[in-house]
Amino acid sequence: FSNEARPDIISFGKKTQCCGIFAGGRLDEVENHVFKESSRINSTWGGNLVDMVRFTLYLEVIEQEKLVQKAAENGEHLLSELKKLEADHQGLVSNARGRGLFCAYDLLSGEQRDTMTKLLQEDGAIVLGCGYKSIRFRPHLNITREEIDLGISLMRKALARL
Repeated sequence: FSNEARPDIISFGKKTQCCGIFAGGRLDEVENHVFKESSRINSTWGGNLVDMVRFTLYLEVIEQEKLVQKAAENGEHLLSELKKLEADHQGLVSNARGRGLFCAYDLLSGEQRDTMTKLLQEDGAIVLGCGYKSIRFRPHLNITREEIDLGISLMRKALARL
């Protein structure tokens, strides 16, 4: 930063896979600032009362809606469909794998993977690349079979355009 625009505080987090704060001298103008008083800054999952109540409610919904069981069933369906995709596109799609709803497959190269994710995004699907040439899936626990089938359909359409 230049001397004309020197920030008092810079914070960063989540996307960097760690969190932190850079603070300048003006921080000492604040009595009991976050570095002097313990617990003024908490993490996203810091365990304060509000977080504990919220998480208790999440657990209730997960149990009431049988989301763990549904995730296992839908994960089997997703992986089965990815293996069909692999069989139908041999030489292009490989290594379909997964556990529960966390699944992935490989394309031949990172360039093909990047093109595939762009094609899917053009059709309204949000997917993440991972590793050197993989596409991964981490859908929400209450994803439906119909949503999975729509995603597979969009992948078939994108693969035809590769």
